[in-house]
Amino acid sequence: MNVNLVTAIDSDWDFILSLRNDFYSFFDHQIKPLTKNEHYEYLKKQENNLNFHHWIIIFNDQPVGYVRLLNSDVGIMLKKEFQNKGIASNALKLVENEAKLLGILKLFAKVQIENSSSHKIFKKNNYNIKFYLLEKDLK
Repeated sequence: MNVNLVTAIDSDWDFILSLRNDFYSFFDHQIKPLTKNEHYEYLKKQENNLNFHHWIIIFNDQPVGYVRLLNSDVGIMLKKEFQNKGIASNALKLVENEAKLLGILKLFAKVQIENSSSHKIFKKNNYNIKFYLLEKDLK
């Protein structure tokens, strides 16, 4: 399978924003789509974060997704039409190799219970459930 990772650069930020806004309901602490300003501000801030790394997922020479490491937490987003084809699993293996090169010894993924696609990807790639995080909104 022809899957590659390319380091994300400023010109990729709009592509990343469209993915983030397509999948925001699966993110921790994001309750609505982001504005372009909010997204750009976040990525600008991450440029100086030594624990933040991100890539565009390329499949057959076209951008189909995004993956990032933030403090060893892996996040993957893939355009809907490219899901369930093994692309995310291949990208995850590539990210694991990148993490090793960066000296990262352990990765984890925070996946919402409703996100069965991500559960499937990480379980398939030997990520183990280590604990449950329970929360309650007190609004």
